Amino acid sequence: MFANAMIRKDTVVRMDDTPKKILMFNHEFPPIGGGGGWVSHFLGKHFAAAGHDVHLITSKFRDCPKDEEVEGFHVHRVRALRKSPDICAVHEMLTYAISSSLYGLRFAKQFQPDIVQVFFGIPAGGGAYLLQKRRNVPYVVFLGGRDVPSRNPDPPYYKWLYLLLKPMIRAIWRNAVTVVSCSDGLRELARETDADVKIEVIPDAVDLETFAPVQRDTSRKKVRVLTIGRLIPRKGFQFLIRALPQIIEKAAHNFEIEIVGDGPYHGELLRLAENLNVASHIHFTGAVPYAELPQKYRDADLLILPSLAEGMPLVVLEAMGTGLPIVASRVQGIDELVADGVNGALFDPGDVDGLAHALIKLINAGEGRIEMGKASVERVKPYDWKNIADAYLSLYADILEKENS
Repeated sequence: MFANAMIRKDTVVRMDDTPKKILMFNHEFPPIGGGGGWVSHFLGKHFAAAGHDVHLITSKFRDCPKDEEVEGFHVHRVRALRKSPDICAVHEMLTYAISSSLYGLRFAKQFQPDIVQVFFGIPAGGGAYLLQKRRNVPYVVFLGGRDVPSRNPDPPYYKWLYLLLKPMIRAIWRNAVTVVSCSDGLRELARETDADVKIEVIPDAVDLETFAPVQRDTSRKKVRVLTIGRLIPRKGFQFLIRALPQIIEKAAHNFEIEIVGDGPYHGELLRLAENLNVASHIHFTGAVPYAELPQKYRDADLLILPSLAEGMPLVVLEAMGTGLPIVASRVQGIDELVADGVNGALFDPGDVDGLAHALIKLINAGEGRIEMGKASVERVKPYDWKNIADAYLSLYADILEKENS
């Protein structure tokens, strides 16, 4: 599990007493995007709390301020033709790539960053690449999931996009001082694109004070199943709905499923549920503010995540923090957090029968489900944002020490 990741053993940060200047690029940042945006949020927060001067360049969206301070670090939003908070089209990413690169070059003249952190090599790596070439500023690339080419991507047309972008992806990775993957599985996938690039593994994390465990019992009349994510095919909610007829037939307890999230796939998922006559077992809540998510986890009995691909999903870490057992597809990132039969159940991605079997097992588990939730709490303890931020800062310290030697 955590020990397999290349977390820095010397997590006592050695970036001396002088605050360092850290510039970050991410095309997504709350309120837009998913888990990758929250990674930059929490790292920026902890970097700033450690005394560093931190600036993030992200996408302008609707009435979000052009410049603001968030949790002690500075957020700069540049022009990007982004229409949806949940989905970013290819041409919208391109506008961010251009705007952030130009802004980054101008801003770096006055800010003079010591190091640059990129979240997703595409579309955020261009600015860092130019700064490295023009001003010799070292940069680190975070790999989060869809920025890594895969053989069977979602959406399928990404296969051709990856083919076009691979030379650029390799160039961004190879010019970085270090590439960081959030899971072992994602690192192995990245090596299919470039076997020679140096990749360390630093996992994502969770705020264990906010997502703290609660006492649960088996006295409820209904088992409450929670799932959270953008309503897009890659998240696999269609497989969950297709599995419901046999789950309804074989589950020993009444249950209800709450789907939290929004996206373009909502209408199709709703029609699928109605066609299969299972809509009465599903509640589509829509998107909720991040501050309300802890209560969603507290109110649930288990979490299911049927994704076709992930990096390291924050929702699984958050659910584990609150003491939930996890039913999830066996994909990179998830299989490093969930041990089958210990703190949940795993099934192969896209396997409707396997999903049904796993979810039935947890619904019927009774006290065993409570014990699995306790195991989740123990397994997630090392994944605190303070530990992960210190791992990044220790990595930066090594880089800057070598750069200055």
